[in-house]
Amino acid sequence: MISIKLRYLYLRVIIYKQAVISELINGKLGCPDSISSEEWTEKRQKISHQLEGLVEAYKFSARLPRNDLGITAQAAMSYLLKIQCTFANVLVMMDMTRNDSFNEIYMDSLTNIAQKVNEQFLALSNLVKLCEEDPKSAISALETVRRLEREVDEDNIVICRQISTATGGNSDFLCYVMRKMVSDLEHISDYMKECAVIIAEI
Repeated sequence: MISIKLRYLYLRVIIYKQAVISELINGKLGCPDSISSEEWTEKRQKISHQLEGLVEAYKFSARLPRNDLGITAQAAMSYLLKIQCTFANVLVMMDMTRNDSFNEIYMDSLTNIAQKVNEQFLALSNLVKLCEEDPKSAISALETVRRLEREVDEDNIVICRQISTATGGNSDFLCYVMRKMVSDLEHISDYMKECAVIIAEI
């Protein structure tokens, strides 16, 4: 059995790795022209390395207590697992687009949401740290995670309408992939909010 402090530490390791992935993806989606093909190949390899490293990071679950606290910790980990699986899917779709020239509406949507998802990861990392060091101060970090989730949700609604207007309702390959990418980033934001609520309860 492991202490609560160690549980937070293990969760922080997982969230840190996911935050690194988020930052790398945000850099590519937020300003694609600023990264050369060679640079992206290197960054993509780093993302793959982080995703592979996450498999080992969950091994501490074998030491979780077999009680309500253990179940709560497992619930938080289930959302973290969903996040990394969704990140892997986003990475696949980024490969499928092969640096296509996106029109302005797509880039606005990806930039806005990718940046906010990245900010959310920073807030989630801060939440775990505060829960360990100063639980009373963790409330503000939790509210930041919740606020960003609402903003991502609202952005996605607006963006879907804008894309439908800009494309005349047509859905070709690129349109489908870009919509799906935006949707997956929103799902990651949702998972983070749910995970944050559970971690705050631990």
